[in-house]
Amino acid sequence: MAPGKSEASQDDVAERPPLVEFDQTLYDLFALDGGNPDEVAMMLSLVPPISPVSSSLPESLKYTFQSPARPNLDKDLFARICLANAAQNHAVSMGPMRLILFDVDPPEYDVLNGLVESPPGPRTDAARVFDAIVPSQRPKLSFVSDATTWQPEPGVKISPYPPQDFLDKHSTILSQESHYNLLSKRGLALSGLPTPKTEVIDGILEPADVLNDAKVEAETQRILQEVRSKPFPFVIKFPLSAAGQGVFVVRDAAGLAAAERNGRFAAEIPKMIRALRPDNAHLSPVSLCIQDVVEGDTRNLSIFVTKAGRAVFLSCCEQFLDENGIWRASILDYTRQAEFELQYRPTLDKIAAYVHGHGFYGPMGGDIMTDAQGNQHIVDLNTRVTGDVFMGPLRGHFYERRGMRYSYIISPVVTLGNRDRFEKVFWPELMEGRMIIIGWVRGRGGLFGKHEYSVGSVMIGAKDKTELFELVDRVNAVGYTTAPK
Repeated sequence: MAPGKSEASQDDVAERPPLVEFDQTLYDLFALDGGNPDEVAMMLSLVPPISPVSSSLPESLKYTFQSPARPNLDKDLFARICLANAAQNHAVSMGPMRLILFDVDPPEYDVLNGLVESPPGPRTDAARVFDAIVPSQRPKLSFVSDATTWQPEPGVKISPYPPQDFLDKHSTILSQESHYNLLSKRGLALSGLPTPKTEVIDGILEPADVLNDAKVEAETQRILQEVRSKPFPFVIKFPLSAAGQGVFVVRDAAGLAAAERNGRFAAEIPKMIRALRPDNAHLSPVSLCIQDVVEGDTRNLSIFVTKAGRAVFLSCCEQFLDENGIWRASILDYTRQAEFELQYRPTLDKIAAYVHGHGFYGPMGGDIMTDAQGNQHIVDLNTRVTGDVFMGPLRGHFYERRGMRYSYIISPVVTLGNRDRFEKVFWPELMEGRMIIIGWVRGRGGLFGKHEYSVGSVMIGAKDKTELFELVDRVNAVGYTTAPK
């Protein structure tokens, strides 16, 4: 929407950026090899590092995740990052599939001052994101206000990320326990797939033992001592984590001490142990993976595993991690995609055969490192829709129609004000199709919570890397790494 215009002006084609059209959507991919996209609903919330973050989604106690390296943010901001902005951008290439998101609680300031929007702001923010896509490719969007009473449509199977406790009583495309194992670093280490050499340290306590503080402390020290006894360098991986928030690269004793102290690594172990329950003990949720460091090139590949088990190559991206190893962005070179597909095809086929053998089909990703000898090692499997699954299908938008060789995701962008304010700054880029807003939600922060801020995600395109990173710097210049204080 043009800055200063009313919502109604979105119907004026001359006053809005060009609508986005994907080369193929997840709806198209689910239809391959005998699949039926109309019987699948994608349910997305991502993994909040703290829980619960909104009244719509209760804490998941059976399917547990670890996020020791999470940023120090409050639950309202995590709710907007995980349930709104990130869920939207993961779903932007969904096509006309059923898409289920979770409601985000209104800011306390709005509740206290009678300013709660109707319909809720996060719903209208999401609708505006998907309204920027051509009508035939917009998802069939719905929201969950209370997961404990929610009911799916008859005959529809849920494809969730992540597995959620309340979904055990509903129909999913594969059992949630199998899905949880496919997402696990422990599961990958024991899969037989080509991975770096990995040692698994399993917990030895029973569920009843975790109520005993002395036993929890002794088990924590046992696990820590095993880690401390390993020769450097190595990588520590918690079994279930997202965006690198449970992964620590340790090169020497000082690095291990820093991981224990500053990275909250040691503090996460007793927390993980205490999450052991009778209903999840058989899933081995208490473990650590100690993996050899592989020096070499790392690529993130997105594929779609069809219902028949075939791996459809979507894209190969380079990931950008911050100083703590947390994912911040992905970059894609459209001119090299055929080369990458040929290079990684044997490994992709192995991945597809493995996950399909456990009942999975749908979008997923894999992080693959190539060592100095040319050997490919799978260092992570993201057996679910990923944050860059849509990059390859935007080849037509960026490269073929606009001559832009590169595309790049920036997420999250936290900025003061609303979407109109952000669009005013980048209106020429939006109108040229160089920038696409793929996620957006508003919140409130600052003194007494009265200042409006936004959490967004943008995808940008450029003809060369100089032009690309100039625009990246401009976006970063208007954003914050945390919500405004």
